[in-house]
Amino acid sequence: MDLTQLEMFNAVAEAGSITQAAAKVHRVPSNLTTRIRQLETELGVELFIRENQRLRLSPAGHNFYAIANKFSRWWMRRGTL
Repeated sequence: MDLTQLEMFNAVAEAGSITQAAAKVHRVPSNLTTRIRQLETELGVELFIRENQRLRLSPAGHNFYAIANKFSRWWMRRGTL
């Protein structure tokens, strides 16, 4: 897991869509899909519930989002100190 994966995860969690998140983080959708799947495999949990063309956070995804979002915000503030 790296900071880029956390940023991608946060973008997908907030957008609810791989396509919208990809535009936000300036990546192709297939890259986000691959990185999210890798993250789920690494953590051993499903982070998103996939429904049609939408994604919503699973219970584990909600827990992880709280941690990932706090870490990302801390990391960004750290860079401005």
